[in-house]
Amino acid sequence: MQVNWVKVFSSMLLSGVIGLNLSACQSFIPKAQGLASQQWQAQFYQRQDQVDVLWKKHSFSFLLYQQQQGKELQLLALTLTGQQLFEIKFDGQNVKVEQRIEQMKLLPFDFVVRDILFATYPNFIDLKHKDVTSLKDQTTDNQQILIQQQKVLNIRYLADRIELDNLQVPYQMVFSQVANTLESND
Repeated sequence: MQVNWVKVFSSMLLSGVIGLNLSACQSFIPKAQGLASQQWQAQFYQRQDQVDVLWKKHSFSFLLYQQQQGKELQLLALTLTGQQLFEIKFDGQNVKVEQRIEQMKLLPFDFVVRDILFATYPNFIDLKHKDVTSLKDQTTDNQQILIQQQKVLNIRYLADRIELDNLQVPYQMVFSQVANTLESND
């Protein structure tokens, strides 16, 4: 059952975000605008979420672990039963795919990482991204992300979750933070 979810997620992001049906390597996928930042800083950061995704009539969930030590942010996604979906690293400029299951070969990770960081990473919008504007409603804690003056994301920050609407694909993601259960290797 999880394999079908992975296929749905892969298809959703690939066809919706870039609008192409590529069967070659990831080098053909364009860079996600608004991801790279010259002001990315070294810090310690850790976050864990259950992510619920809704696309068309399909929905699925996975666990997302984010950990940053120094300048490198690591993202690890697992199914709710513990199967690893992907592991990626981000250094402030580039997304590097460390590991992924076969069904995720064509997933445009730059876009996935960009959306996750805009929704969950502290002050990511403040890192001076090229052609990116943020419109924040102070009364509701809602935020709109515009790239090249085109609205691409709506983000709602609620007490128990973060709701993200990608207007390009379109799809929705809900991030529900879970207790920190990562063990340190130190």
